[in-house]
Amino acid sequence: MRINKEGFIRSLILLGFSALLFWLMRSNNIIFYINPRYERLTEIAAIIIFIMFLAQAGSSLRRSAFDHSRSNFSQDIIKLAYLPFLLTLAMAFLLPNSALDANLAANKGMNLSTQPATTVQSGSANTTYDSAAPIAPQAQSPAQEQIDEIRKAGLIKVTEENFTIVNKETYMFPEQYAGKEITMLGFVFKEQGMPSNQFVLGRYIITCCSADASLGGFLCEYGNTADFKEGSWLIIRGIIKTGKYNDSTVPIITINSFSPAQEPQNPYIYPVFY
Repeated sequence: MRINKEGFIRSLILLGFSALLFWLMRSNNIIFYINPRYERLTEIAAIIIFIMFLAQAGSSLRRSAFDHSRSNFSQDIIKLAYLPFLLTLAMAFLLPNSALDANLAANKGMNLSTQPATTVQSGSANTTYDSAAPIAPQAQSPAQEQIDEIRKAGLIKVTEENFTIVNKETYMFPEQYAGKEITMLGFVFKEQGMPSNQFVLGRYIITCCSADASLGGFLCEYGNTADFKEGSWLIIRGIIKTGKYNDSTVPIITINSFSPAQEPQNPYIYPVFY
């Protein structure tokens, strides 16, 4: 019995990707790449790929007559086709796993203009809530309940769970939130051309995976931002006011106090769909 070299290489690639997914899930490094709600699907994919490895490994033990008919040139082309997969696996295992940082924020971009209304799910139907319109108690969704709490709160505490709702609400209706006190955790990002007393305190929002990450947060003002190193994490507390950014009216946090903070174990924000 002779080994089919091409089949053997394919089986090793499949085993490598299956092992990579299992390793990322076991080490919890998977959070750097996908939204946690897709972890179950990733586990299923890893199992399917492992089954494909077993099937391919078995078939590689059979050498067909077709293999003898291939020219050396064709075999070289096929071997080169496997190279991207092998390089991807090598990089995945050898390079450290890390979260997106402020250095990538400029490439990702950040839109501080007025945000669109949030789409929330109620049962199987999609509805768009209007923050200015009253909603009957029996029709309230979990998102609307959070909005009501935010409006009534004397101090808006921005958490991982309500980050996207607070962000969209305040950008949609900045005048309604002007004068309210707010506290949040985020990292410092200084957009090119910003005044010396302004910076963005933001978090990366991931809907599906790190490839679709977008930077969300608030424009902040402080007397001297030179001491705020870009990428450093802060807990800030301040008052919301309205201001202009690219000709749009946006909420701006005037910082009253701040304290340095450690980067959270999971620094990403995952939007919740109801």
